Amino acid sequence: MDAANIRVDATLVAQHQGKLVRIIGKCESYDSDSLTATIISNGSISLTLQEGEVLKVGKIYEIIGKVSTSDYKVNVYNVIELSDNVNLEVAQKLVQYVHKVPELFY
Repeated sequence: MDAANIRVDATLVAQHQGKLVRIIGKCESYDSDSLTATIISNGSISLTLQEGEVLKVGKIYEIIGKVSTSDYKVNVYNVIELSDNVNLEVAQKLVQYVHKVPELFY
């Protein structure tokens, strides 16, 4: 993607309204009828999916999307399924470091 994005988790989504974000987390729920899902990334994040996008509950994904300004849902632009061996604790540490020392990551 050409636009800059920042790694966030559930604790930081509200601070990035209207911005492009990147999230790593585990899918907790998926509803194909409403094209919505919930991903766990240091808390729950609601996703609005594109037509044809399918997530599997229990799988780990990296999500790129834009945070809504009204309800903090993430409108998903891109989904990448990651390995089941991804250490989510390390992914959360990465989010913390990106915000502590952003000059290292941008």
